[in-house]
Amino acid sequence: MELRTRRPARSPRPPTKRAARAAARRRIAAYTAVVAVLGLGMLLLAAPTAARAAEVSPGPVLVLVLLVLAAELMPIELDGPGGSPVNRDSRDATTMSQPFAFALVLGWGVAAGVVALGLCSALADLLGGKAARKILFNSAQLALSLGAAGGVYELLGGDRGRGTVGLAAFAAAALTFFVVNNALVEAVFIFADGGPAWDEARQGVGVRAWTSSMLLGMAPIVTVVAERSLELVPILALPTAAVYLTCRGAIRSDRDRVLAEAAAARATAMAAEQARLVEGEQALIRRLQESDRLKRDLLATVSHELKTPLTVILGTLGTLSTRGAALDPAERREFVDMAVRQGTRLKDLIEQLLLAARFEQTGREQVERQLVDAAEVAREAGLAAGVCHPDRRIEVAVGGALPVHAASRALLQVLGNLLDNAAKYSPDGTPIRLEASRAGALAVLAVEDAGPGVPRPERDRIFERFTQLDSGATRRAGGVGLGLYIARQLAQAQGGELLVGEPARPGAGARFELRLPLADLTSEDVLAYAASTR
Repeated sequence: MELRTRRPARSPRPPTKRAARAAARRRIAAYTAVVAVLGLGMLLLAAPTAARAAEVSPGPVLVLVLLVLAAELMPIELDGPGGSPVNRDSRDATTMSQPFAFALVLGWGVAAGVVALGLCSALADLLGGKAARKILFNSAQLALSLGAAGGVYELLGGDRGRGTVGLAAFAAAALTFFVVNNALVEAVFIFADGGPAWDEARQGVGVRAWTSSMLLGMAPIVTVVAERSLELVPILALPTAAVYLTCRGAIRSDRDRVLAEAAAARATAMAAEQARLVEGEQALIRRLQESDRLKRDLLATVSHELKTPLTVILGTLGTLSTRGAALDPAERREFVDMAVRQGTRLKDLIEQLLLAARFEQTGREQVERQLVDAAEVAREAGLAAGVCHPDRRIEVAVGGALPVHAASRALLQVLGNLLDNAAKYSPDGTPIRLEASRAGALAVLAVEDAGPGVPRPERDRIFERFTQLDSGATRRAGGVGLGLYIARQLAQAQGGELLVGEPARPGAGARFELRLPLADLTSEDVLAYAASTR
């Protein structure tokens, strides 16, 4: 194998990588220079011995050298013309010169094989118009590979042994040539990448090993034929051509297999991406359908909730207009009070819708937070609930002071929404409990009723917009399902959290907890806090 093709041009890299590219070029230049010096040194040292071998057997040596040169002029590109579309780093090429060069090693010594392979490789590359540095590197790495293989062959006694000894020595030499040759070439790309590139080095190693074994396996046959009868050497063209065609077919088959695997992988990836897109489209369709359903439900709910108080207001005003003179003062007061209550309800519904729309557009409401006593805010919320729901018993349990940084108006609105919900959903005559206590570093304001409670799977959903567990135009609680949504948004704007807790009393229904971090008081805070609570 030789380094016959260059990596294709890549897209421009950012200027920050110029230093890395320069370092890689320096590493490659130093490495190829070392290989070239060692290889050329081996060629110079082997030249005299190779010349003596040629003088002793000029005919066989000359014929084998010509065969090495002819084979070097007809390389087999392992990645196919232009490189594989799968792996654009076309690195590998092999030639039919290996069996003839190895035959020189087996029959006429290591020096003859090294010089013949090194010089023929340089001449073939020169005729092929390759750069000087590549000519030197290819010639040197082939000379070093064959020199290492020949050294192993002689070390194991292959040049003296016969039978099993010679066969074992030849097999070890062939393996050495394959390993050293591939290692010298792959090292170039490892140095270029700045680190190990074992995944790339393993690509195609099976085909390279099979091709080398096929070619090197012919070396003993070439040696025997050249030694016994030089006239029979041309007959080797037939098996050599067969091996050449077999190698090309195997290489092409392996390339097609790699391309097919890559195409299959791309098809699988495209199918997975298509399935993901289809699933995303279906999910979008489901979300749109759900959004349309929610819009329809919202329109029906809002229409019903706004229409009911408006109808009552118009009815009472119409009665006062047509029969006002016939009504006594108590009856007129009752009609006026009814209109006021329904007007207040209508105003609250509209304010909830506007506040929810503001949250959606601008996020959580940003209000200025001050140092307040959450326990005092709880007392005030309990008093307000008692006025709004005179038929309810509001139990307020407050311990010591609970200093927090919050807007008291926002806290009152959160507790007011929770108390209103408790009054709507709990049975008539049952008490509603409001607690203010300390839990570690938190102030906990909890509202607990005796209603049906909140099922565990619904404890997150009830804080969504327009969500009510007793949904439908005929539900008894009324409202548009924005109270808890607004309450949680306000709680989070104060740095706290609103959640559904477990009831603390036997027989209790739902328990909502507003949790706020207690204030870390400085001396200035203590004075301000004391002044605000007088």
